[in-house]
Amino acid sequence: MSSSREANSSSRGSSSSSSRSSTHLHKGSACLNCRRRKIKCDGLRPVCGPCLASPGFSDCEYSDRGVTRAQALQEQISVLQSRIQDLEQPGHSDSSITLSDPYNRHRPAEFASAPGVSQPLPDIIDFPIEYRQRFLQHFVQQSNEIGFFLDISRFVESLSSSSRAQPSTALLSAVYLWGIHLSPISELSGYEPIILQRTIQAVAQGLSTRHPQIILQCIQAEVLLANYFFRNGRVLEGKYHTTTAVSLVLSARLHRIRSAEPTSANSLDVGVEATLPPPADLVEEGERINAFWTVLILNNCWSAADGSPSNISYTAPDARVDLPWPLDIASYHQVNRSPQYRTSHTIQKFLAYDTDDCNSIIALHAKASILYEQASRVGAKFRPGMQQQEAARFFASFSTLERVIQRFLEGLPSPMTMAAQSSPGTTVVIHTLSQMSMIQLHAPFLARNPSSRGRIVAGFRAIVQIIQGFDISRCLFMDPIVGVLWANTAKLLMQEISGGQGAVAGNEPLQLLNVIMSAITAGASHWPLLEAQLTDLSRLYTAAMQTSGLQ
Repeated sequence: MSSSREANSSSRGSSSSSSRSSTHLHKGSACLNCRRRKIKCDGLRPVCGPCLASPGFSDCEYSDRGVTRAQALQEQISVLQSRIQDLEQPGHSDSSITLSDPYNRHRPAEFASAPGVSQPLPDIIDFPIEYRQRFLQHFVQQSNEIGFFLDISRFVESLSSSSRAQPSTALLSAVYLWGIHLSPISELSGYEPIILQRTIQAVAQGLSTRHPQIILQCIQAEVLLANYFFRNGRVLEGKYHTTTAVSLVLSARLHRIRSAEPTSANSLDVGVEATLPPPADLVEEGERINAFWTVLILNNCWSAADGSPSNISYTAPDARVDLPWPLDIASYHQVNRSPQYRTSHTIQKFLAYDTDDCNSIIALHAKASILYEQASRVGAKFRPGMQQQEAARFFASFSTLERVIQRFLEGLPSPMTMAAQSSPGTTVVIHTLSQMSMIQLHAPFLARNPSSRGRIVAGFRAIVQIIQGFDISRCLFMDPIVGVLWANTAKLLMQEISGGQGAVAGNEPLQLLNVIMSAITAGASHWPLLEAQLTDLSRLYTAAMQTSGLQ
């Protein structure tokens, strides 16, 4: 490949030198790389001369080709920012929706502001040391559950290190926010809205902070804040911080760690200078690898959940994933990976039915999220009456993905085995995502094809078995996407009951539905997102019972 590229470069250089000297480009016609580098562009397509001569800038793009990937990400962030600003202004005449502050009445007097007086928010260090210790203790206990990808022991050690090595304000604020949110001590609840405001402010200013690990810590803070908003039913804000995290991991080239192919350092310019120094050791490299996969999981789950476009395109040249599957963070202390180790097309190989030997808990989580996202995309492409060629392409991708999902399901450790290696909450989300992948893929054919209906009902049974295998009410935290998956499962079961298709004998669909509704009801008491889902589901449940004559 390199020799053909050099030959192409040579022929291009000799044949186009005269055209570069004689061609005058109109203003604004240069490629995006040359504009950023402030050098003369010859305008050649598909790759201009300066970009071809610099292997680090092979991603030559022209703005007249439409919106680039980086521009699309930036536009999405801008739209979400605008929407959130509307929601956060109760007096805004154009908005009928406002974000409330349910904790305001509990706000401690020492941090309260007089009406109409704007005061700066207190720094984290202003809180009593015993409170900060409690916040940290509650956070550490659940850190694996809420998207913390950094090495927790190193993070805790850094708290007592020199000021330069201590965590950034953005990360520390997000950690304490989660610590207080998870705390069972009611006297601390009044601090939560204060720390939330401080965290939002600190994260917004995060990249302007001088810190040796600021990019990675900003990504971590964005992930924690996104999960916080998702848990509390504030999905729009969660998606905003997810999108920001995606832009940071792509800009920092975390998806190309250990890539077998040279890539441009600036192929995704999202307005951030995200150059990372070489990792100090394999643990630090592992943190970067896990950072990408954690963000990918977040992006996959929540974009697929509402059908919105994914922020990460696996096949696009600038976003293709060329890094190893993640390991559980403790494993990076023992791993012996050669500096020459390289990989490429990680996700594409997985979806092409290639085998790999990485079965860490976080890798299984990432793979399950990929299958769920892909199944949602493929299933949504089906339309009755498709043209023959379009139908052939659809069923080819359908069959390939079905085989990948089936093999993945067959290779998953049992829920009890997985829970022994991780936690009940992580086990529930991985197994539920995996089963929902097959359900989502076949969902368009629920009322059309008995075989698909059988696959779907088998998935229903498996999800119910997962729920019955754990005491959900005792899980202090569970990924909020589980609530969305349960709600989608319940809606499909209601569709099955209302349609009266008789896919399974007797009252089994109703029995399965009642188990899921009971789990949602139990979880709604301490998962705000589930509480929001429950109202809509209760209405649909009543309608399904009436339609089927069961009520």
